[in-house]
Amino acid sequence: MKVNRWRIMSVVSLLVSFGSVAANAQVACPPNISVAQKAVAPNEWGVEYSKAPAALSSATIFDGPPEEQASLKYDDEHTTKDEVIQTWELPASDRGYWIVCGYTNTTAQLRRKLRNDFRACEVVFEKGVTFGDGGAVVKRAGCGVARDAHNPTH
Repeated sequence: MKVNRWRIMSVVSLLVSFGSVAANAQVACPPNISVAQKAVAPNEWGVEYSKAPAALSSATIFDGPPEEQASLKYDDEHTTKDEVIQTWELPASDRGYWIVCGYTNTTAQLRRKLRNDFRACEVVFEKGVTFGDGGAVVKRAGCGVARDAHNPTH
């Protein structure tokens, strides 16, 4: 497999600058959400609710509104000893980008349109670890403005 060094360097510089942006120039999936469920049990059945938290287990980046189902595949994936890190580069788009955060133990999802100047997203998974329902354990997921190291005014 031929490695495109320019692309790797581009993603690395994107991530370095993504990590150094101001807090107001980032959007991150909340690690947990509160969900109120209401089930209706059939005759002779009772309802009980799990105490397991609704913890972050997925993040999907969409080109345009999520209902259009144009999810994007990450541009790069690399692993460390403990993590799998996926990154997306977001070129300027008239359609806009969205992030959808999924949670274990619920069908509830959070969705948010990203600011037009956001240029990178990153999802970090805990390597080799899943929730009981099979969902991935996401350590963090978010998007932000990536500053070009060669153009400090950008």
